[in-house]
Amino acid sequence: MSESHSKKSLCVVCDNDIRYEQAQAFAGDYLLPLLNAKTPDYELQLIFGNERIELYDSSLNTSIYVDFVHGTLAHRQQFGGGRGQAIAKAVGLKQGKNPIVLDITAGLARDAYILATLGCPLTLVEKSPILSKLIEDGIARGLEDEHSTEILAEHFELHNQDAIDFMKKLEKGQRPDTIYFDPMYPERKKSALVKKEMQILQHLLGKDENSGELLETALNYAKDRVVVKRPLHAPFLLDKKPATSINSKKTRFDIYLTHRLEG
Repeated sequence: MSESHSKKSLCVVCDNDIRYEQAQAFAGDYLLPLLNAKTPDYELQLIFGNERIELYDSSLNTSIYVDFVHGTLAHRQQFGGGRGQAIAKAVGLKQGKNPIVLDITAGLARDAYILATLGCPLTLVEKSPILSKLIEDGIARGLEDEHSTEILAEHFELHNQDAIDFMKKLEKGQRPDTIYFDPMYPERKKSALVKKEMQILQHLLGKDENSGELLETALNYAKDRVVVKRPLHAPFLLDKKPATSINSKKTRFDIYLTHRLEG
């Protein structure tokens, strides 16, 4: 596993026949224990339920999962502000131009989905097999819904891979217009201020130790720009000043221009 926890901190849970073979295969691939019920003995538990796959954190008593059909993403797809959104402007989405975007820290795929709804072809790279499984499950459910099936079928391509390795294997003709990434936010002094969802991701992934290398590599492989999502008042990554930044209420998108012509 690429996550920072030992195997005792993570298990797979399945209590139904529908998903059992899928759960068994995943547990076998990553040498994880397979249980038939949630337990306080494991902090993180990947639960293969009847309706969805979710990651449960027993210390927080809450779960995360990917859902393109209901909740925040469905609402934002309908009422999110279209191409006027800060993230859309940041990646270079303009009238008549839908940039090809590579998201190298897919996470829960929310930003990627928003960009896909606006017409951008998205390639998602996520190193964590746990998060990749959540995205894969969200895509499978989204393909069954009339509002999200076309977007996911035509604009989403997911890779469970190390992002730096992925970028270095791109041929010139495969390089995206925009490389986008969202590093793990800097730790706050008061952990109570961190959303439970972010705490689960921190428990799963540990500290962010390669965001600087991601930026340096991305700058060599984006045709037009690299966009780094940051908290509004966070320092620039690597103290590298971007060409410009676009702010939203709580977030800043730092834009590094590359304008690389492919020959």
